[in-house]
Amino acid sequence: MLKIKELREEKKWQQKDVAEKLNKTTACISSWETGKTEPSIDDLVRLADIFEVSLDYLLGRTDDIGVVSVYNNLSPLQEKTITLFSSLSNEDKYRVLGFIQALLK
Repeated sequence: MLKIKELREEKKWQQKDVAEKLNKTTACISSWETGKTEPSIDDLVRLADIFEVSLDYLLGRTDDIGVVSVYNNLSPLQEKTITLFSSLSNEDKYRVLGFIQALLK
């Protein structure tokens, strides 16, 4: 079974958030999560990209998330910052980067 719902909830996203990222309806995302329909190969790849996991993990073929982490020695604050930053829209990410750059000047 696909891990869409699990991954979506980990990111604290609603179905509409995933739907917007994929240009789909919330009904479509709901249908995927309940197993009533299946995403296309292209949609699976896009899902793996937005959730930052391997296709095998998304498909439930492995418990290994498949993402190589270079962040093994981060403090809890650094991990939390990265997690929160990852959940932002691209526009908000640029705003945060601008703020950080302003603080460093």
